[in-house]
Amino acid sequence: MNLKGFCRIWANRGRRWVLWVVLALAALFVVVSGTERVLRGSSEFMGFRRIVQVSLIDDDNHYERIGHLRAYPPVFPIFWGTFGFFPVGAVPDPDHPLVGTTLSQQIQLGVSAAVLLLIMTTTTALVVFSVMHTVYSRRQGESASCAPVLLWILSGGLMLNGIVRCETDIFIVGMVVAAMHLMLVGDRQWAGGALLGVAAALKLTPGLFGVYLLCRRKYRAVGGMIIAGLVCTAVVPTLVWGLEGSVDRHRSWVIRVLIPYAREGPESFISRPYRRANQSPKAALVRYLTHYNAGKSGRPRYVNVADLPMATVRKIAMALKLIILGLLVVAWALPPRATTRELEIFLFALVPLGMLLLSDVSHGSHLSLLVVPFSALVAFCFRRPGQVLAGRVSWATLAGFLLVHLIAVRQLKEMSVATAGLLTLYGLLLYLSFRLYADARQRAEPKPA
Repeated sequence: MNLKGFCRIWANRGRRWVLWVVLALAALFVVVSGTERVLRGSSEFMGFRRIVQVSLIDDDNHYERIGHLRAYPPVFPIFWGTFGFFPVGAVPDPDHPLVGTTLSQQIQLGVSAAVLLLIMTTTTALVVFSVMHTVYSRRQGESASCAPVLLWILSGGLMLNGIVRCETDIFIVGMVVAAMHLMLVGDRQWAGGALLGVAAALKLTPGLFGVYLLCRRKYRAVGGMIIAGLVCTAVVPTLVWGLEGSVDRHRSWVIRVLIPYAREGPESFISRPYRRANQSPKAALVRYLTHYNAGKSGRPRYVNVADLPMATVRKIAMALKLIILGLLVVAWALPPRATTRELEIFLFALVPLGMLLLSDVSHGSHLSLLVVPFSALVAFCFRRPGQVLAGRVSWATLAGFLLVHLIAVRQLKEMSVATAGLLTLYGLLLYLSFRLYADARQRAEPKPA
């Protein structure tokens, strides 16, 4: 039994309709539940909306005015503005969003949130079908129709988890998948790079794609990424706030976010940055190697096996990140002339894993990026029916899927099960990348007469 065994279920029409109904109900639940969470202030929607109101409506520096600092670049409120304008007027109480708002304003808030959640949920379906079309070109047969649904089951829960919290990550995932399609299917390097530049301008971690593109010698994509990044970082903020307002916000961002992060890490401006929701390797090291409270105040939870100084743990985490990045660069630097399209897909799919493993903060909503590596692995198995290697990859993929999704069990979050899943998928993709490269070189070598 491997990933292709799912097609036996999908081939039955009755079971297929039942599955469609279950998926549709799950999507409806996300929209309704997410809207309810918005109206009681338990998602990110109100916090993001407050940034828009302060920065765009009040024309004030939100880094200086809002106490709960967010690390998003200055262009973020412009990006989020569509869903943060109405109703006009800052929410009086950030902890109780509906206090002081009229019924009309509450309805506008609910409608804005519902529309956003509906768009995000629809985006998950578009992302899944687009990425499977990119990595798996076959259009006939049962495997071609059930592969996207299987991928949605593998990664849909991770995406919907972010959507119900109104996180921005699903839009980043959409840009990454669209860029992947443009560069690997349409050979539109500049356009794909531009999308990655926009993603990096909204959230810094996609900047890792710049390293990938340079290593793969995709210079047109690098140019598109740089130009789009500069437009989002410099041109757009200047048009909206003027030169002085743009400079003021960027100065505050550098002083209050970038410099403290470079010196001390996220603990410099995030309260309890390594709580159990954080599934980054550094968070795992902190929880295991220091006496760090992974729970809420008054309900301490400790999983430490040692009590090392934080400075020592930072050095260990930095060494681990350098190893992870070094192996990625080695894989990305493989000579392009000796690679295949399948290998290029694997090398691209390693970037989202690198983003998650190299960041000090990787929450459950960030794991929606795993739709890209999961798609590469699913396509690999479907293209090799009956092969021993495909069967082994199937089981390894399922192991990574299980570990990543075990964060749904609260008692296991502080055990960093998702970190183990990320490392499993990272090692699997690296192994397959080097193996595919070795196979391609062997086929390219002239046979002796």
